[in-house]
Amino acid sequence: MDQSALFTITYGVYILTTEVDGKMNGCTINTLSQVTQEPMRVSITVLKKNFTNELIKKSNKFSVSIVSKNASLNTIAHFGYSSGRDVDKFKDMPYILDELNNPVVEKDCIATLSCKVVKDIDLGTHNMFIAEVVNAKKLNNEEPMTYAYYRDLKTGKVEQKKDNEKKSETIEKVKDVYECSVCHYIYDGDIDFEDLPDDYICPICHKPKSAFFKVN
Repeated sequence: MDQSALFTITYGVYILTTEVDGKMNGCTINTLSQVTQEPMRVSITVLKKNFTNELIKKSNKFSVSIVSKNASLNTIAHFGYSSGRDVDKFKDMPYILDELNNPVVEKDCIATLSCKVVKDIDLGTHNMFIAEVVNAKKLNNEEPMTYAYYRDLKTGKVEQKKDNEKKSETIEKVKDVYECSVCHYIYDGDIDFEDLPDDYICPICHKPKSAFFKVN
């Protein structure tokens, strides 16, 4: 099987947030889809080990912010590369509260959805949440960021520059880049991937070095 065929499927980049008993948390996901129009429902999938998943299981509600193509990688990394069990992700991150009391991130985003969970499906490594959209808000007319574009930004294939409201992009060659086939984490450290020790594991999903494949 050529797993790279699956990476041609279009995904977006989203900030998923929730709150329960005063505890707020959020993470970055790429699996938001509309599943019905009437009633308006969406689906998301979240790694079971994520703290956000644990909180949604308790709260049965969440907010999703659709990330802009012009977003800073720092905003995505802020929610994607640390655990809410260890840090308060909203300590230095601006947010508002929606009608469900979810923290809603508007920075670097183009729209937000507030949702109530109606069904929870166990998918093994992930939980799928089917939820009714109780409110939606369009923030601006910028383009949404795709996951493929995000990966290009992160690996340096696209250099993103901002000068007031203008943006220019440059495509450039980079050294070999390796991606985790499970969670799609991109290794871009200073040490060549081939030179990493055999016991290296993915910092996100903790899969072994053998789970990585070369992107370019």
